[in-house]
Amino acid sequence: PTFDKVAQQIVNSPSFTQPSVKFETSSSGIATFLESYRDLIWGMRWLLAPACMGTMSLVIANAISISVRERQTEFAVMKVLGFRPMQIMTLVLLEALFVGTLAGLLSAGLTYGLINNMGGLPFQIAFFPKFLIPLDCLWWGAAMGAGTALAGSVLPALSAQSVKVANVFAKVT
Repeated sequence: PTFDKVAQQIVNSPSFTQPSVKFETSSSGIATFLESYRDLIWGMRWLLAPACMGTMSLVIANAISISVRERQTEFAVMKVLGFRPMQIMTLVLLEALFVGTLAGLLSAGLTYGLINNMGGLPFQIAFFPKFLIPLDCLWWGAAMGAGTALAGSVLPALSAQSVKVANVFAKVT
């Protein structure tokens, strides 16, 4: 009823005839405005985020591979002491999982604290004056850190379990 009354006043007013006034609900106007951001948000969600996660998995895989290569003597001693290959692989995976989860949690916590304590990220789109980081980012960060660490540590862990004791001790001087 109120909308119809306002619409009739605008339509019947001689002030708004040349050029004619277009009016719509605020939700319709905002939806039209945000339509231009749809592809950008889709690309960030389905292209940029997975590319970042893949890159981080490669960085983690490289770091853990270097760590495994430097610790071959340690793994050989563990095998001599009776550790089975699966136990060694599990230890490498758990170490990477712990470090990845902790790094994800810390980075999410720092981001949450910095952005929200500054009053939000000032990026005005439509009626959003600024963006705040939700508290759920803490478990998102921990989960993403754990996932990338696990994905990046599988191949190095497999190589750690297949260390040959005789080859390692033949190289030790």
